Amino acid sequence: MISLNLLVTAHPDDESMFFIPTLRHMLSPNPNEPNYKNKKIVHALCLSNGDYRDTSDGPIRTKEMHAACSIIGIDAPSLQNSSSTDGTCEVSSVTVLDDDRMRDGPNEVWATNVVAKAVLEYLQKAVPSLVQQDIQPSDNTEWKFMDHTAKLSTSSADTEDNNYFINVNLLTFDERGVSGHPNHVDVFKGIRFLFDEKCRQISDKSNRISSTLTLLHGDSRIELNVRVLTLQTISNPLKKYFFWVFQDMIFYLMVWALQMVSQLVYFLLGGWVWGSQKQSALSQVQPFFRVKTTSDGAAEYRIMEPLLVWRAMTAHRSQFVWYRRLSVLFSRYTYINDIVEIQPDTQGIQPQQQDDDGDTSSLPPVVTLQEDKESPNYLIDPLQMTALREEILPAALHHRPWKRIYSLSRYGDSFDAFQQLISDWNRGSGGHSTLLVVKTTSGSLIGGYSGVPYFETVANPSGSGASSCLFRINTENESRDTASIVTVYGKYSTSASKRIVFDATRNLIAFGGGNGGEDEGFGLSLEDGFSRGTTAKCEVFGNDPLVDTQGGVFDVVDVEVWGFVFGQF
Repeated sequence: MISLNLLVTAHPDDESMFFIPTLRHMLSPNPNEPNYKNKKIVHALCLSNGDYRDTSDGPIRTKEMHAACSIIGIDAPSLQNSSSTDGTCEVSSVTVLDDDRMRDGPNEVWATNVVAKAVLEYLQKAVPSLVQQDIQPSDNTEWKFMDHTAKLSTSSADTEDNNYFINVNLLTFDERGVSGHPNHVDVFKGIRFLFDEKCRQISDKSNRISSTLTLLHGDSRIELNVRVLTLQTISNPLKKYFFWVFQDMIFYLMVWALQMVSQLVYFLLGGWVWGSQKQSALSQVQPFFRVKTTSDGAAEYRIMEPLLVWRAMTAHRSQFVWYRRLSVLFSRYTYINDIVEIQPDTQGIQPQQQDDDGDTSSLPPVVTLQEDKESPNYLIDPLQMTALREEILPAALHHRPWKRIYSLSRYGDSFDAFQQLISDWNRGSGGHSTLLVVKTTSGSLIGGYSGVPYFETVANPSGSGASSCLFRINTENESRDTASIVTVYGKYSTSASKRIVFDATRNLIAFGGGNGGEDEGFGLSLEDGFSRGTTAKCEVFGNDPLVDTQGGVFDVVDVEVWGFVFGQF
């Protein structure tokens, strides 16, 4: 099976500063081969062009990264593919994005769904041409990722000739960002968001866990088996720059130094005697390479190629200042990478037979995290929670516990408090899916589901919410049929025109178009510190007003927002 190893970094030079031992392992099953034959497929995706100091630095640093990757060995031919709508994601073995939403800088915040989308767009364009030679790169844009909550048609699922498989290994930073740079941390969060919320996590009869993505094009299907590998942060500066030599590499350093000296002697003496019959001796020095598995399951990739790291960093001419030169010589990352594979959160794993036929009847009851005794009652009861889970939530969230992040009756109508609570939850949980429930003075229960964070769009209020939907709960229904308890609008529409609008100056949060015309407004909006709301016909959700009031205006009794608990990282 084909394997694509995709390095995802934040800045040009990250690949050379930190990841070379692992990249050299990925590039060849035997790094001691002088010509590195039989290479595996290794690509590098950098999410910013490094224009922190000046916008003119972007093109310079982009060229530098291409040169450095060529030195490392990532030099596969480019895929001449069409760029994305913003012209930032033309696929090749080395790709550097220029996206205003992911600008280089310690004070810049990269939204997790934006990072995840960038990686998914890259895979959408790169993978088809890798798995089937007769797929033309110009056709790759026709491939779309399948919503893992939807059923696959029988024709595409059962046609073996049209099924393709590929292993995708995503290599990136860990939760501490290796150097602690905020952009590095945001890359990890985005990859984790993709892994937890966009992948379908299933277990087979042998309890082997896999995380998959599915690309569809007509009756053809590509299954991507996704793994996430993270480079572990060494926070102790002594261990990072000094003690590691005595603890891990003293033997290899001594042997390597002895080899260098012997080859230098040969170059000065033997090369003079035999002349052109021998190649340059120094070019024959081979790296020592070793892979070690530690007791905690991490893999250590050890390689003795400091000259290669130096050459790669030299290609980053604009960045190779004196302290980075010292770092290349003494940093543990030049010689050793400690790699840990991220494991799926077991609470989100779906048994394969249930996932395939869409049966949710055997799911356990919804679990809610316990609150203190003074907390107000929930707006929705267990049966309504079950109905919302089965009718609205993606399969990856079915097994996750629920936590009430915000309650109007508990925390008051402060919009600042609302924003702070939701933002803190997004940063700490790793997931951005939320469920908004509103109770009106007439007793109606309405709301909306969002798969993207509310506050990612403060600078640009028109944030995309393609996975969002609206719902209305039938409070008078006594049936246990979940479909009759909840009426859902827009779940199967993936229109990019869906919007989650947040405007702190107006104390407004809304789902929908909000054009204000006769035929379309917000599908659901809350305003004036959650005291009042409106609902209107909204084409992108396909809904009529969610409550039967004049003009769709309603008064609010209570509001609560639910989040879904992810594994800690």
